[in-house]
Amino acid sequence: MHDMRNKPRRMTEGFLVGGGLLFKGLMLQVTTGPVDWSQLAAPVNYIVMGSLLAIIVAMFLLRRKVRAFEWMMHIQAAFPCLCFAAALTIVMGFTAQTREAGVPWLSQMIRFWPFVLIYGWMALIVGMAALNHLVRFKAREIPFVLNHLGVFLTITCATLGNPDLQRQQLTVFLEEPAVRMQEPGPAVELRRFTADFYENGMPKRFASDVKVHTPDGKCVEGTVEVNRPLKAGGWRIYQYGYDVQRGSDSAYSVLLLVRDPWLPAVYLGIFLMLAGALCLLLLKYRPLRKWILLAAVVLTALFTCLTLARMGHTVQSRPPALQSGWFVPHLIVYMVAYALLGAAALWALYLLLFRRRSVTTEMEIADNLVYAGVAFLTIGMLFGALWAKQAWGHYWSWDPKETWAAVTWLSYLVYLHYRTAKPDKWRTACRMLVFAFICLQFCWWGINYLPSATGRSIHTYNLR
Repeated sequence: MHDMRNKPRRMTEGFLVGGGLLFKGLMLQVTTGPVDWSQLAAPVNYIVMGSLLAIIVAMFLLRRKVRAFEWMMHIQAAFPCLCFAAALTIVMGFTAQTREAGVPWLSQMIRFWPFVLIYGWMALIVGMAALNHLVRFKAREIPFVLNHLGVFLTITCATLGNPDLQRQQLTVFLEEPAVRMQEPGPAVELRRFTADFYENGMPKRFASDVKVHTPDGKCVEGTVEVNRPLKAGGWRIYQYGYDVQRGSDSAYSVLLLVRDPWLPAVYLGIFLMLAGALCLLLLKYRPLRKWILLAAVVLTALFTCLTLARMGHTVQSRPPALQSGWFVPHLIVYMVAYALLGAAALWALYLLLFRRRSVTTEMEIADNLVYAGVAFLTIGMLFGALWAKQAWGHYWSWDPKETWAAVTWLSYLVYLHYRTAKPDKWRTACRMLVFAFICLQFCWWGINYLPSATGRSIHTYNLR
């Protein structure tokens, strides 16, 4: 047993596990069909969550006796898992996703067994790492504890809570009786519909004055508009659409009713990740050379100007979804992240082209840029999730933009984990930085030209 514990940890085992999960997933896909998430509805999901936590604790307690459990808490397990997750998510980003039945496997990645098993493996590794960081807690471990706990809660609770998520689109007409969604949902009565438009005919604002009768007999009155949902009896009511042909004279309003019992747990995970990103900036980020900081500032301004120019008239006549307090912080934080990561990519290219020997000190500059960039990238991505929940009723729907945001985030995590595991392999690390920045370009503007996003992404805003 002593020899097993002291056997060197290797990444090869991680790639073998990931390959085995892909094979197992394909076999399940062939024999049982796509993942049926409805089978995890309450109380099954609560049992699964409790069992998962119990398994993680048991594996942690047995880590000194079972080498595999101890191995799972280290980079050698995390790095291959992140590589597989990033690769499958890239495939998802290039493939048009649909909820229709009878489509190819890759067109429903969230029901594709290999995709589900790899992300489940990642959740298990993150949970083990979070517990490990928590037990041997030190001040410098704060960012890692918060980030790992946040990622674990967000992934597991969003996934297991999805079967309990209730969403129904209602079309309610003026001067007609209240429309009730499927029991035990609320009934909604439309009192008044208003809409304002820009000179070019684009909608500026549209809203519905409604009266909601909740299942417990209460009555809630209020106004529903984009970015301002109405809460009533555990439900959130979102403004979804109207009769675009009649405009402000629309006789009906399309509303979206959402009930998500697991939302508080998901929000807890999101806020832990936000806190972890902020702590990463404060505790991990080291001072950079002045000219590197200057380059980051210049690139921030450049990326911001290019984004605003690309959006063109959309910024001046912003559609209702963009009229949110989240717009400016989400945009600015992302632009800072893009600038820092852009500077890291330029630095990596410089090292690849002009350096021929060990560059330990120079790679620290790249690492610091990436740590700061990933912190801002995480904050921007989570701001987007909170904004999406406020505007559309879901914090993450694997929209093409969200998919490529996940690809970008995972790609930089792959780099950071590789740097920890293989600090001497600086050339490979630099190539990873360049690849990650290419993924960032797809997230930033490339999705507007991808067939998988055309007519499907709610993030394009007709910017082409």
